[in-house]
Amino acid sequence: MDKLMKVLEAKVAEAAQSAAALAAEDRRDDANLEKIRGNVYGIFVSVLQAAQKQSSDEAAQRAFFENNLERIPSGWRIARQKAEERGDTVRLVQEDVKLAAIDEVWQASRELWG
Repeated sequence: MDKLMKVLEAKVAEAAQSAAALAAEDRRDDANLEKIRGNVYGIFVSVLQAAQKQSSDEAAQRAFFENNLERIPSGWRIARQKAEERGDTVRLVQEDVKLAAIDEVWQASRELWG
């Protein structure tokens, strides 16, 4: 759990740094997408912290984390579909960023936990 926490915290910091650099270049749209990406990582830092508070059993913590890794982005998938139906490209890109970040969280958890 601690290794995944460090990976996610590093991703939060990386996204914040990238957002600041993009904002300094007056690339506000790109900066906002980086903020969104960082927020997704931050959500799962919080989920890991909640898992650790709920149980000292690592298997229970993993189950809690993975359950939320499935549950939380389900709303993002629905929002993406609705944005696509309405032709809302801004919202579509935002939801794609969230879903890409969630894929990275999944990948990191699989690499660390097998």
